[in-house]
Amino acid sequence: MGKTFKRSIVNLLQGIIEVIYPIENYCIICKESECFGICTSCKKSINIIRYCEEEEILSYGYYGGVLKELILQFKFKSNFTAGDILSKLLEEYIVKYIEYEKYILTYIPLSKKSKKSRGFNQCEYIAEKISRDLSIEVVETLIKQRETKEQKTLRKDERYENIKDAFKLKEGINLNDINIILIDDVTTTGITLKEGYKILKKFGAKDIKLLTLSKSHI
Repeated sequence: MGKTFKRSIVNLLQGIIEVIYPIENYCIICKESECFGICTSCKKSINIIRYCEEEEILSYGYYGGVLKELILQFKFKSNFTAGDILSKLLEEYIVKYIEYEKYILTYIPLSKKSKKSRGFNQCEYIAEKISRDLSIEVVETLIKQRETKEQKTLRKDERYENIKDAFKLKEGINLNDINIILIDDVTTTGITLKEGYKILKKFGAKDIKLLTLSKSHI
């Protein structure tokens, strides 16, 4: 009953967001009219990363150009059309490459302070959108228990110490023999995702796919 009620609330909130911020009927990148959010040309310009099953972290594309602009508009300008486009891109990737029916979705958390400041967790929003479209359960598994500096502001050798022990498992979560897709927006060194992986694996998760929208470089 609790999960059903929570899902109903999430669906209601998503519906309210869609009413308040309806998807634009033009490309938010190049302003071409008669398209919904992004035009074919801008979408095709995204530098997609070739799928490789052996990769430790799977990413949709490289962090630059259109993909970077969509992520920045969503995270820092609360452009939910950009968020919906990003959700669709990752959804297409999941459908193509992952047997998603066997997995649940989860995401990298923000601290309470960061979430309050931004107003939402971009990774949670994307996970919830994909959950609705593909009927995959999304579960809040990780809690960020302390503030950290932005990883992008740090040198490679500082990033591990910054994120070390920043996450903990949410109370009451049972992960025994559960397959998980862990979502983040941007990866550079992969340290944040690997820290999340460590916690999920410690508490019994069976198979964990680490999945991001984009891959960046230091």
